[in-house]
Amino acid sequence: MIKYYIALGSNLETKNMDRLEILNKALEYFPMFSISLVKVSSFWESKSYPNKNQPNFINAVSEVQSILNPHQTLCSLKKIEIILGRKVNSRWGSRVLDLDILASGSLILPNLRIFNKWLKMPLQHQIQNQPNQLILPHPRIQDRLFVLKPLSEIDPNWIHPVLNKKPYELIDQNNWNKESLLSLVDNKKFIL
Repeated sequence: MIKYYIALGSNLETKNMDRLEILNKALEYFPMFSISLVKVSSFWESKSYPNKNQPNFINAVSEVQSILNPHQTLCSLKKIEIILGRKVNSRWGSRVLDLDILASGSLILPNLRIFNKWLKMPLQHQIQNQPNQLILPHPRIQDRLFVLKPLSEIDPNWIHPVLNKKPYELIDQNNWNKESLLSLVDNKKFIL
């Protein structure tokens, strides 16, 4: 079994579900795609990033295990997004559901050179360009409090395989602005 950290986010509702219900439903779908839920963080509301004019997101991070390799796992996550109503839209646009693999232990994919290219890419280039391959760890972990805070809840001792820091160290090294702040969302459904 391979351990993964999966980020979940939603900032659009459907006819049948609000943002919180969509995230809970996504977690319910994991086992149907050979993804076993181990832990899930608290749910946090944050401003949309990088476009602050979009609706707020609800975010969480889950620890999972799977027999699937990283590419198969990503494919399964994309299928869950589609089942729950995600439509193809602009990069970092509003979405019903966003599921991303944040990391798998100390695995670096596809290689350190390509990871570093995306890590160092200026924000404007990140908005305009999308990788055509899976990059692990996710090259924006350190820039997103809405990822670091829930990640630090479920595994405070995880160490970023390139930056060599724990989640709370990545939180402490950044000067977060008021738009980065998070609000805890009451979620009674997923308590493991």
